[in-house]
Amino acid sequence: MNGNKETACSGSLTNLRCEYFMTPIGIDRQKPRLSWVTENTEAGFVQTAYRVIVDSGPAHINRHAGDMWDSGKVESSRQTAIPYDGVKLSSKTYYWWKAKVWDQHGNESGWSDATYFETGMYEPEDWNCRWMNCEYPNSPSAVYYERREFETSRNNPISTARAYIGATGSKANAYELRMNGVKVGEDLISPGQTHFKRGMYRTYDVTELIRSGNNAIGIMHTRKVIFHLHIRFADGTTQIIVGDQTWKRLKKGPYIALRYSGGSISEGKGETYDARLEPEGWDRHGYDDSAWGWPILDTGPLLLTAQLQPIKGIQDIKPISITSPQEKTYIADFGQNMFGTLCLIVNGEAGTKLTIRYAECLNPDGTINPGSTEAGWLAEAQPHYDEYILKGRGDESYQPTFSCHGFRYVEVSGYPNELNADRITATVIHNDILNGSEFTCSNELLNKLQHGAVWSFRSNLVSVPMDCPARERQGWLGDAHCHSEADCYNFDMAAFYDKWFDDIADSQLENGIVPLICPSEGHEYSLDMPWVAAVVFIPWDYYMAYGDKVFLAKHYEWMKRCLHVFRAHLDSGYLLQNSLIFGDWFGSATDISKTYLATAYYYKCLVLLSEISEHLYYKDDMCFYAGLAMKVKAGINAAFLKDGMYYDTNSQTANALALYLGFVPDASKAAVTDSLVQDIQSRETMTVGCLGAEGILAALAENGRNDVAYALANNTNKGCWGYWMKEYGATTALESFAHNGASNNHAFLIGGLGAWFYKYLAGISPLQPGYEEIKIKPYIPVSMNGASAQVYTVRGLVKSSWQISGTQLVLNVIIPPNATAEICIPASHLASITFENECYLLNESQVGRLKLEGGYAIYQVGSGNHDFLAELTEQRA
Repeated sequence: MNGNKETACSGSLTNLRCEYFMTPIGIDRQKPRLSWVTENTEAGFVQTAYRVIVDSGPAHINRHAGDMWDSGKVESSRQTAIPYDGVKLSSKTYYWWKAKVWDQHGNESGWSDATYFETGMYEPEDWNCRWMNCEYPNSPSAVYYERREFETSRNNPISTARAYIGATGSKANAYELRMNGVKVGEDLISPGQTHFKRGMYRTYDVTELIRSGNNAIGIMHTRKVIFHLHIRFADGTTQIIVGDQTWKRLKKGPYIALRYSGGSISEGKGETYDARLEPEGWDRHGYDDSAWGWPILDTGPLLLTAQLQPIKGIQDIKPISITSPQEKTYIADFGQNMFGTLCLIVNGEAGTKLTIRYAECLNPDGTINPGSTEAGWLAEAQPHYDEYILKGRGDESYQPTFSCHGFRYVEVSGYPNELNADRITATVIHNDILNGSEFTCSNELLNKLQHGAVWSFRSNLVSVPMDCPARERQGWLGDAHCHSEADCYNFDMAAFYDKWFDDIADSQLENGIVPLICPSEGHEYSLDMPWVAAVVFIPWDYYMAYGDKVFLAKHYEWMKRCLHVFRAHLDSGYLLQNSLIFGDWFGSATDISKTYLATAYYYKCLVLLSEISEHLYYKDDMCFYAGLAMKVKAGINAAFLKDGMYYDTNSQTANALALYLGFVPDASKAAVTDSLVQDIQSRETMTVGCLGAEGILAALAENGRNDVAYALANNTNKGCWGYWMKEYGATTALESFAHNGASNNHAFLIGGLGAWFYKYLAGISPLQPGYEEIKIKPYIPVSMNGASAQVYTVRGLVKSSWQISGTQLVLNVIIPPNATAEICIPASHLASITFENECYLLNESQVGRLKLEGGYAIYQVGSGNHDFLAELTEQRA
């Protein structure tokens, strides 16, 4: 026996993920990223090494061997986005993997349970087929039906079956796959939006849907589609069915009108479905398709990549009230503005037509007001409606397949019976991003604002970060970076941004210009630095949240090319000229210098790109961008810092962004902060638009004025977030601080507030990428009794929860394994703090583990559950 055998490491590895998914199928990266979470460890656990093995079958992996890759023992604390580095992977193949780690004492863990990932298609020839065309992809009735019957062996059991289906992108659903009368998958929108050069495919496990013997496949689609079915039998043989000219096509079925199928916004959004024209049984064996034609085969886009994250129905909502303003017309209020679809059950005579209209607001008389969804700032109306024509055979269920809407209220006219809540359901649609992160507090207004923020984010995180779900559904870059930090707090955004940044890269021109909308529809290739800043801001937010250098490295070169375009617009004073279009959108201060805003965002992009270069070990680039940033900073301050007290025209946005983006000289920070505070307090409201709203609370918080930030968050005057709640009872964020006539579901004005809740009120922020080091620094307002936030990070749960009762402040903090934290407790009104059974009196600059600095009592802790009990110097009201 080896007397020197290492002690077993506490803890176990769980939540093993490949490409940020557990047991994904259809991945198409040759070097997929592997990650895990460590649980059940002793307090203070730190990983010092890992080993990963990957095998082509479960037999070897269970003997702790890997014929594809054995990393060996790697000295590293890394546990997320570790790139596979073994033998080349094959298409349509299972791979099994497991991992183990070593702790700070050199103790070795046991192996994790084995898990797997499955590859999709690596090469175009793997598909072994062509695309099935849409002859008229923008026509008002272009929904094509394709079908194919096939037979499998009756004596050879099916082991596995995978269906691969791809399409070019659309703002609405592009296809539905069916097998033997059953819809395949949970997706309600596939593949989502893409650049014209790229299609995306989903991989489905259809093993349980395919029968021994006779089978049928059906596809409804509005875009080009490609299809491949791979069946494996128990004896090792395979059968492949692909889209080809053996299929049959129906050109015109029950979809007699499809609005907004890809043309102008003014075409409206919706579908008209005549159930009398349904080809009943078309997706089952034995249907007579002799009158059908054949599909037209075609080439596809240049790129075809996997869509791993589904866009699906996340939540069903029943109406909170149903009214009837006139006979056979009903208005359902779902109590929540959302993006989604509707399911309606109806019983009536054949030929009866239902018209379903959607709205975010009501008129004073209780009828729907579709103004915010149909017009907004656009000149043309955009009618939102679906129509269903009954076939007249008992209860019929209708849910639009190729349309979806932004709405809270639904008007159903022509309904033949009494409509009650059992007959109508709204389904919320967005990417599968929910992960359990949340914020709550004792302030009811702030809870409503957090609710509105989260629902605005959810409504707009659909394939791309949309501007609004009702009107444009465009991936505006400026809108996206205004809430990306808040998104990373509230949701699992890794796979979402992976996809969208491919869209941005696809849209970049050869000269480096990135359009202001991605994926591009062929316009908006204008220079606007605050908007295009998203190409650097969001990767940095992504990196801080997930610690993923692979993502940074993938996009680094084109990020550099994008910034290089703007260098040609620097004047001799290092100010950026001719590089702004929209400015502080929807702000009420109209006199902000375009040059100032453009140069301010250019400076921050240079700083962040220098840091990214450092993390990717590009030392020359790091020095270059840092040096250029210093020159730009000097240029901004020479031109726009007035008397060392304020910037530009002394607007809230100008001063807030100077502090937020970080170019205020240390000697002027207090004065600039005072100028910002004085303007806020004198006006008793904000004048900021989307750019200022992103930064104003963080600027105040980082410069010692969280009290003013808190007052703004609670302000219900016009110009502040609370006005939406007081005036309109909003359940999502509005496009304007002043009125509800524009979009009522716009995320870009509330991202800064959403991040402030987590980062400052609850006090959670990453100090190092991937939450390897964490800061917990809650702000504790006099008028609040408690706040709590939890963030599900790549390392596990981070939580900060504080509560005041009488003369005691209780702070509970959870730090995940393989992370450390700096805990900062506001100490100005504290007499003592008890932590781990030790009481520290707050009358010395340093006492044991406690350090007093800048009005905070600071502790350094490792992983674990940490409870702090503080005695206040006086009882709170």
